[in-house]
Amino acid sequence: MTTPWTRLLASNRLFRRDGDDFVWPYEITVSLRESGPVIGIGEGVGHGAAGGMFSPQEALGRRAHFAKAQGEWLIPHIERMARGERVTAEELVEQFEQIHGRTPPLG
Repeated sequence: MTTPWTRLLASNRLFRRDGDDFVWPYEITVSLRESGPVIGIGEGVGHGAAGGMFSPQEALGRRAHFAKAQGEWLIPHIERMARGERVTAEELVEQFEQIHGRTPPLG
């Protein structure tokens, strides 16, 4: 893999529709790179937004964010990454599709 594979895999706003009430956004993005996986964790909008890119080990220290982003299903995959195991894009997409019934958006 020469180009990183990056997808938005969890967000409490994945299925928002026009007219829905505002909810404070939480997101989890996973990037699979040759140098190792990177987990993007973000929340908020505009000037109130915050986030960063983290190693799998660091991301596991932010488990409450996974719950708020409706991404608890990602934790076993992140734990595997933290142990140095290989997690593929195909298995992440497959589980996302099983849960959400569609392919994940680009990250």
